[in-house]
Amino acid sequence: MNNSLISFSADFRSRLVALLWRQWTALGVSGSDRPYGGDALLDPEALLLVSVNWARTDPRLFDEIFDWLVDRGDWINLQRFSRIQNEHKGPTDSVLAAMAEHLSQRSSHHKWKSLISGSATAEPAPLFWQEGHFGATDPLFLKWGWQRPPVRHRGLGSEPRMDQPSNLILKLRALFGRQSRAEVMAWLLTHESGHPAAIARDVAYFPRSVQLTLNELERSGMVRSHRQGREKHFSLDRREWKFLLGAGDVDWPKWVAWPVVFRLLAQAWELLSDQSFGKASDQVQAIELRSRLRFESLHEAGVSGWITRPIETKGSEAVQEVRERLDALLSELAH
Repeated sequence: MNNSLISFSADFRSRLVALLWRQWTALGVSGSDRPYGGDALLDPEALLLVSVNWARTDPRLFDEIFDWLVDRGDWINLQRFSRIQNEHKGPTDSVLAAMAEHLSQRSSHHKWKSLISGSATAEPAPLFWQEGHFGATDPLFLKWGWQRPPVRHRGLGSEPRMDQPSNLILKLRALFGRQSRAEVMAWLLTHESGHPAAIARDVAYFPRSVQLTLNELERSGMVRSHRQGREKHFSLDRREWKFLLGAGDVDWPKWVAWPVVFRLLAQAWELLSDQSFGKASDQVQAIELRSRLRFESLHEAGVSGWITRPIETKGSEAVQEVRERLDALLSELAH
């Protein structure tokens, strides 16, 4: 592997796990001393989707997330989770099935059965990366082919802090329920105006569902529409909704399409973890990086600046540029 990537790969994974810790802590997971304090809305479904695999590098993080889901999994919109999973080719593996089966055994979480699919791994393997397994094994995870200690519910998590702008989607779910209306309102509150198709793409709901929701919201008089050419665009006056941010001079959070961002980071993770990729020449690595990592997709996802431009360099220069872009992206997301 190019030396710049060799020195960067471990740091890259470490910073991704740190980002997970901070975002989950903002949602109420027990752990990090530095909850996410960035200016972007958090996306619980996209976060859970990437955590199914990434958190396996940190057993404590994995178990704290699982512990939080036992008590507060009702915050997760399973229909939206499945749609993001299908849209962005998220994991459909046995780890998710084992988690879902554990949760579905509780009467309050019976809907998690919808995520139980697939088959067990051919041979049982340790769940947590870079660790072996010794001692007692959790029977449900073993059923799905994974060795890990028995799951223990400690109940150390807490409710998401509703005074944090980054948790606006959860506040809206508490007000409107776990349906498209919460995400549509969040989108309108973080944009000047938008067409239903564009809103549907960002909030991960079917266009028809979003169109119907917008039509219903418009009847309240609090959401308005106007014509731009042939298209009907919707908007609201954010001053009328300032109470949602609480007291003080607090700015509205910005919208980040986390499924798009996490997908690019997951593709980078996959490449940096691939031994065959690591043995390839600079030229081959550059071709693979340019074809797999579509940085230009980040522009519409809410990321700004030079990171979102297409990669035009080649060979070792392209490899170095990718490293610099990933470094800059992680720094921006951590704020």
